[in-house]
Amino acid sequence: MDTFIYFLLETLIVGLMILGLHASKKHFGIGLLFVFLGTMQFFQTILSGNVYNLYFDVFLFSPGSTLIFISTLFAIILIFRNESIIRVRSAIYGIVFSNIILVFLSYISLEQILTDSYSRNTTFLAEIFNFDISLFFSGIVLLYLDMIFIILVYRYLESKFHENYFIQFLGASVIISIIDSILFYTLNFYSEANYSELMIGNIAGKVFVSIILSVLFAFYLFVNPQKLSKRKELKDIFTIINFTSGKR
Repeated sequence: MDTFIYFLLETLIVGLMILGLHASKKHFGIGLLFVFLGTMQFFQTILSGNVYNLYFDVFLFSPGSTLIFISTLFAIILIFRNESIIRVRSAIYGIVFSNIILVFLSYISLEQILTDSYSRNTTFLAEIFNFDISLFFSGIVLLYLDMIFIILVYRYLESKFHENYFIQFLGASVIISIIDSILFYTLNFYSEANYSELMIGNIAGKVFVSIILSVLFAFYLFVNPQKLSKRKELKDIFTIINFTSGKR
């Protein structure tokens, strides 16, 4: 039960941090939220390969990894809903590039550790920095697609459930979570004996985080009605991947 309490607390801390940074944009700008999102990507990479817990004696998943994944989508939806499309694009590509740079910095750090014998805790650090490159790149490609598609799904649900903020984010995040988990674990762990256990556990963890963040999302928008912005059309959304457009 302790692991569940820690997971719940971790989820609330990250969710409230994202909302706090977004709410304070009029004082500090949106940049603080972007920096926070980029920083979280480092922990997601480390946690996904090292920290796992068993919940309710059934679901096995990495708590930090599932939390950061859904939290990233959570922030993207907040930015999409309340900011210009160019800021949405900036956030998405900032997350992608921060992940790619992380790979190269981790590789360089690993080589520095192995160069001589002056480094400390070399075995521990080598385990952290020596992650599977193919696993990582399949993850970042899926994350990029997830960030695009969750906007499209959210936009559809927003048009169907105008004032139900809880359903808007929960529906979008659960749909994307299931698709992402199936694709990621099928591509990378299909031949493993615990393939089904890992995939189902990952889906369960993401759904739990989605429920908690959906409550925070609905509450935040309920107490901040002035944050509603003009609804973006599909053509606006596709400017995220269309660099020839000058859309702002």
